[in-house]
Amino acid sequence: MNADRLKSLSIFADVVRVGGFREAARRLGMTPSAVSYHVKVLETELGTSLLYRSTRKMALTEAGEELYNAALAMMEAAESGFHAAKRIEAGLTGRMKIAVSSSLAHSGLTADIVRFHCDNPNVELDLVYADRIEDLIADRFDLALRAGRLEDSTLKCRLVWDMPRMLVCSPAFRQGRKPIRFPSDLQDVPWIKFAKLEPRRSFSGPGGKHATIEQSGSITVNSIEAMVDLTLLGAAISSPPAHYVAKAVAAGDLVQLLPDWRMEAMPVHAVWPSAGIDNPVTKRLVGYLTGQANSAA
Repeated sequence: MNADRLKSLSIFADVVRVGGFREAARRLGMTPSAVSYHVKVLETELGTSLLYRSTRKMALTEAGEELYNAALAMMEAAESGFHAAKRIEAGLTGRMKIAVSSSLAHSGLTADIVRFHCDNPNVELDLVYADRIEDLIADRFDLALRAGRLEDSTLKCRLVWDMPRMLVCSPAFRQGRKPIRFPSDLQDVPWIKFAKLEPRRSFSGPGGKHATIEQSGSITVNSIEAMVDLTLLGAAISSPPAHYVAKAVAAGDLVQLLPDWRMEAMPVHAVWPSAGIDNPVTKRLVGYLTGQANSAA
């Protein structure tokens, strides 16, 4: 049903409800002739009269009564849906299925999700942690938190975090090796590489210096947890997200290499299916993830 017909139905229902064209026109802010036009459009389309008109009274024909009841049901359904949507915005309810890159476990974004949950306890959260790229449409995900380069341009997205990485090794691995003072000293040093990323790392250092190092080594993993475990056991150096290894570095179980050089951060985006109007639950959660919870409320 097209928008013009819906408008005509709504105007027709208002005419019947208030008992006349002039009163309906006054309430709708229209001219009586414009109101009459919409009713005539319906009558022409149906090929029958909807109203018996006289100078003193107006009554529904049999077809008019049928259409009026249908128009009322339409308007009530629309009103009910509108108020339901407003209730969701005012006090969020519903279910959110969220795909989360496993590299974001233990990060500050988890605290943002918990804060959202505490403030919106009636929203059910289904968090799916994985390293694969989920098909949001096919797998019915409402939102995804993805680390790294975005490839799907059909999705809406917001940058929520630049995730820092830390270059580390075990104390045992460092013993007996030449000192690592500059990125160039990493040539031929074995890395534990991550399967989803290109085998190179970029650094920026004192005085605006920049360096890019190709990773060598014979171990590749698809799990950040496995990367950290192998690093702790002295297999090679690695560059996991800083939040995975900060405690181990503080405890002396791992050693940070090149502390004066900053490794290129990993962008983390919230992505969700494109729609005319964003789901208010998605909008609110993205606000928490970007530190804009108050403005998103």
